[in-house]
Amino acid sequence: MNRKRRRKNIRIELVTITSIDSADGIKGEFNEERNNIEKPRKSFVFFDENEPVALGEKVLVKIMENTDSEINNSQFTGKIIRKINSRPKTLLGVLKLGGKNSVILPINKKDKNKYHVVKNRLNAIDGELVEAEIINRRNKLSGNDVILIKRLTPNKITNFRSSIALEQHYIPQEFFEKVTFEANEVASQKIINPTDLTQVPFISIDPDDARDHDDAIYAELDQQEKDQYNVWVAIADVAKYVLPGSYIDKEAYARGNSTYLPDLVVPMMPKILSSEICSLKQGKRRACIVVKMSINRDGKKISHQFFRAVIKNRFAVSYEEAQRALKPLKVTDKIPRLTQLIQPLYKVYKLIEQQKKLRQPIELELDEPSMSFDKSGNVKSIKMRKRLETHKIVEELMILANTCAAETIENNNLTFLYRVHMPPEFGKLLTLKNLARSLNIKFKSSTTISSKHLNTLLNNGKRKGLSKLISANILRSMSQAQYSPKKAGHFGLNLKTYTHFTSPIRRYSDIVIHRALISIHGWENPHYEAPNQVELNRVGEHLSRMERRSMVAERETRDRHIASFLKNRIGSEFEGNISGLSKSGVFVRLDQTGGDGLIPISSLSHERFILSKSLTKLIGKNSKLT
Repeated sequence: MNRKRRRKNIRIELVTITSIDSADGIKGEFNEERNNIEKPRKSFVFFDENEPVALGEKVLVKIMENTDSEINNSQFTGKIIRKINSRPKTLLGVLKLGGKNSVILPINKKDKNKYHVVKNRLNAIDGELVEAEIINRRNKLSGNDVILIKRLTPNKITNFRSSIALEQHYIPQEFFEKVTFEANEVASQKIINPTDLTQVPFISIDPDDARDHDDAIYAELDQQEKDQYNVWVAIADVAKYVLPGSYIDKEAYARGNSTYLPDLVVPMMPKILSSEICSLKQGKRRACIVVKMSINRDGKKISHQFFRAVIKNRFAVSYEEAQRALKPLKVTDKIPRLTQLIQPLYKVYKLIEQQKKLRQPIELELDEPSMSFDKSGNVKSIKMRKRLETHKIVEELMILANTCAAETIENNNLTFLYRVHMPPEFGKLLTLKNLARSLNIKFKSSTTISSKHLNTLLNNGKRKGLSKLISANILRSMSQAQYSPKKAGHFGLNLKTYTHFTSPIRRYSDIVIHRALISIHGWENPHYEAPNQVELNRVGEHLSRMERRSMVAERETRDRHIASFLKNRIGSEFEGNISGLSKSGVFVRLDQTGGDGLIPISSLSHERFILSKSLTKLIGKNSKLT
């Protein structure tokens, strides 16, 4: 059946650039100030490769909306007409000393301008990351004059690549004195919560380099109902310490979330809270909000109940330790008791897995790089982190706990922040269909795309040994999840009602959910006033922006570290997978390090290659080599 494609009205809009990716193009969002017309709150992709732009830049754009009768979605594409704020007053870059010929090399690789340092009163050293003010603009040949206004990595190279991302994306690293003082004050208060659960043997399972522990879990066979399990999920009671309107609260909201770079963490709250008092450490009494869930033999949750409690963690272990306890490889004094606690959790996971298979959330096969660093802050090694059964146990229990929180608040008719994930946009889905067609992989999508369709595509690709390629392209097609008071479901998890409750140490959105639960249950919190929908809409948009900011900073820093690691291995051979194509060449992802790179078309052959209309094939102009 021929697909009917139509193009809707064309209009001019003011747009803010929110993402720049070499493989994924440029994304922007409609400017919030223009609220007099109907517009979707989602990103669209620019295809104008000749126009360099910067993150956060505002541009005037000609917008076109494309729809497809076969796919229940739209794509907004745009062509940049004019930049609104294209002449920044400051510059971030690396200082290269040369006497009177000192220059700054811009961090923004798209910036090909020259910058001459006329004043260095800060005594910045060669190779240092600096911020400079542009005082005199000239043409590209003669360059621009700048003066140094800030040293960003004084006298050291440690975390240099992380500093670039933090400065470039305006992520604050230090807390104001009044925030730190207040954090120390509230951290000293006694833990008095209504329910004592210190006898329940909770365990925390986290990455081996985790700086904080938000959650702890425990499972047991029900004493009355022999085919039923009781599962306890304890989450740090951060709302007990972060009261609305406090200095800590304002700072946590402004940051939105913690930022996790490969070599350091920029916490949302001072460390006395994030790494100490709110972190569920082994053997320490901690304030928590706990949900107790009953799971039957079919893996269905038949009931749940929330408590504001005090717990004492029996173990705080890594995923690898927990995995060894699940299937002991060698006997240590820790494993036998740990095994007793892990086994019921594993059985509960296998029960829940039955419902998961029926629900069919998207299950991508993606490798995540794990880096180790030397004392100088340079990458010592990169390994691809294996996905263990213990990862799946924790993940599924957290999803279940999040769902319980959403259901409880919704049933009490309280407005709150949903975690919303929309289906893929039209253009992305069309690219995915073209890819499947070019690889002779079955991919049938109807008017409404579902996670089941994408899982079928994954399974069909797996049979051909193309699971990594398909997973990478499905991930690229996904919309960015957001926070919103409007219920729209979670496409990736295939859930109608979902929120974030399980990570209040690192996500402000979860604190908002905790406050709603505290209000519903009448637990002590005299400062709380339930926000209305307008307020929550503003909060959701802000937190979504801050989350994207951190994600971009994390990705850029990871890529810089990987590039630095590979710099000393030029000439080495690596195995990799083709992850995408463009007019410029072939994108490849390395198996060993997760590094992404472009093989230019010019290095493939002396012949000119042309990208097909489906964007899935490079075809030799003369030889027709594909």
